[in-house]
Amino acid sequence: MTKVLIVGGGPAGMASAIALAQAEVDSEIVEVSEDWRPGGIGIALQSAPLRATKQLGIFDDLLRVGRPHHVIDMCGADGTRFAELPQVNVNDADDPPFLGMARESLHEVMAAAVARARVAVRLGVTVAELAATGDHVDVTFTDGTSGRYDYVVAAEGANSALRSRILPGAPAPSFAGQVIWRAAASAPAGLERYTMMLGGPIRLGLVPLPDGRLYLWMLDSTIGPERPPREELLALFHDRISRFGGHAPAVAAQLTDAAQVDFRALHSLVVPPPWHAERVLFVGDAVHTTTPHIAFGAGLAIEDAVVLGELAASALPFDDLAAALTARRYERTRLVVETSLQLSRWEQEPGRPNPAAGRLIGETMAALAAPI
Repeated sequence: MTKVLIVGGGPAGMASAIALAQAEVDSEIVEVSEDWRPGGIGIALQSAPLRATKQLGIFDDLLRVGRPHHVIDMCGADGTRFAELPQVNVNDADDPPFLGMARESLHEVMAAAVARARVAVRLGVTVAELAATGDHVDVTFTDGTSGRYDYVVAAEGANSALRSRILPGAPAPSFAGQVIWRAAASAPAGLERYTMMLGGPIRLGLVPLPDGRLYLWMLDSTIGPERPPREELLALFHDRISRFGGHAPAVAAQLTDAAQVDFRALHSLVVPPPWHAERVLFVGDAVHTTTPHIAFGAGLAIEDAVVLGELAASALPFDDLAAALTARRYERTRLVVETSLQLSRWEQEPGRPNPAAGRLIGETMAALAAPI
């Protein structure tokens, strides 16, 4: 039986394990963190990635932990709505076109599916050395143990250590010019729909979640990528959110400790083919890191896994499998990364929002509605 090592226990790694189990391929996950918890606060899945979760068998579980959104209210900085953006649905008529949830909820759903598939997960461990020989790869781990596998799936994320070792000519993620602030809070009374507020070089999103909770994001073009000192973080956050009216003040009032605020620089990357060498195949953010402007990053990783499972079921030789996956995924992932980066660059320009942004988003989402 084929045996696969998955390096990384995030959405890309867990989805890969689920998809491989469906293809009757044995796998195990190693995750370098000893605390197997997701980074970030909230997450959104668009309709096309939700289609992929149906293939993984976790769609209904996600519905139970997520909150559907059918439109986004577009508002000025004062909270006055000036437009509604309907979300595209490529699934059944009753399915949500957009699902918001806590990252912890997505993690718990996927981890439960990994457990049902009886995939072993080893925490606090990663790859120390590997050597490909013929039709297998021998791996030595950082805890001194070793194993032999048919191939390795590298799903370590944007800062993949294996990428620089296995694909030494591949580019590294580059700073996109914006940062994102995130926080969780209770949803104020009256906030029922996903609300996006435009405030010049800063954009604020308020995403209602289940159980009266809310996910806040704030795209910021006014600060560099270095994380501010902890003692300055909260003041910098409040300086920015204070520019917004509507429901924003009620949310901001709940955020009184720097520990409640997440700050991350946004990076962008698309690695040109090949995505494999030495019997190691890269998926997810390790080869396509995107800014969140069309909320498709985790969705791409889940789609990668579905394609991996389909190809693994066909019992292709590794090089053929890896080449086929890259051929099916490269243009789609490049579209998401480049569209998102263009939107980010337009947001960094002074003046009114670029009128081409809406058209670019519409054209991209129409293209992404196509089957993977």
